[in-house]
Amino acid sequence: MPTATSDERRRSFDQMAKLYACARGAPPPALFDAVAVFVPPPADALEIGCGPGNASFPLLERGFRIHAVELGENLAAFARERLAAFPFTVEVGKFEDASLQAANVDLVVCSSAFHWLDRERALRQVVKVLKPGGALALIWGSPRRTAEDNRVDEAIQAAYRTHAPEISRQTADRMGGKVDEIGQAVRDTPELCDFEERLFPQTPLFDRQRYLDLLATFSDHATLPAEQRARLFEAIGEIIDGQFGGRVERHSTARLQLARRR
Repeated sequence: MPTATSDERRRSFDQMAKLYACARGAPPPALFDAVAVFVPPPADALEIGCGPGNASFPLLERGFRIHAVELGENLAAFARERLAAFPFTVEVGKFEDASLQAANVDLVVCSSAFHWLDRERALRQVVKVLKPGGALALIWGSPRRTAEDNRVDEAIQAAYRTHAPEISRQTADRMGGKVDEIGQAVRDTPELCDFEERLFPQTPLFDRQRYLDLLATFSDHATLPAEQRARLFEAIGEIIDGQFGGRVERHSTARLQLARRR
């Protein structure tokens, strides 16, 4: 069975605005505190791919004013309504194609979306819009495997082998490699300097439904045919209930990559 194209996967998020807002949540408060130290608010920020506003909200609470560029019309509408009480605006379109004023913002921020962009064109846009001394903040989530995580992974892989062998646990490892590559591209951008990365450990606890809701927000799962996805999720849910008492811990790390405009 053919897998979804990259563009289909990128656009799949627009069909899950409410689910994404609830299932993904936001990175730890300490991460946003670190951004606010690097670029003290009040300040003007441009957000790339705001989604339903999960990262926008804690930045707005800290005193940033945000204009976002979001590919999905439904996501943009959801964020616009959710954040109506804050200095938040959003336009619909591709960040790489957006007509943006030069040297206009103190911060460009992107949470879990920069890997979907044309990296070279996106970095040119970042360099263009940042004021001298302004900053780029890229936010990511990545697994932090413990012995318990490996035990859960081994058990759940049985469901994937039976119902969705085209989705493997190596997906997360490949994502980690992409984040490293993007960090190197930021380092190699002459107009950017003072690159640093900070790590914020997390250990959320998931019951069966919360874990399945989270999986449903991953593009490789969301673009499976509906019946195949239902069989996969039922099998994973049975493993969580039968082998782990209905709850699993998933250790992870929120990664913050920072750089400054020369």
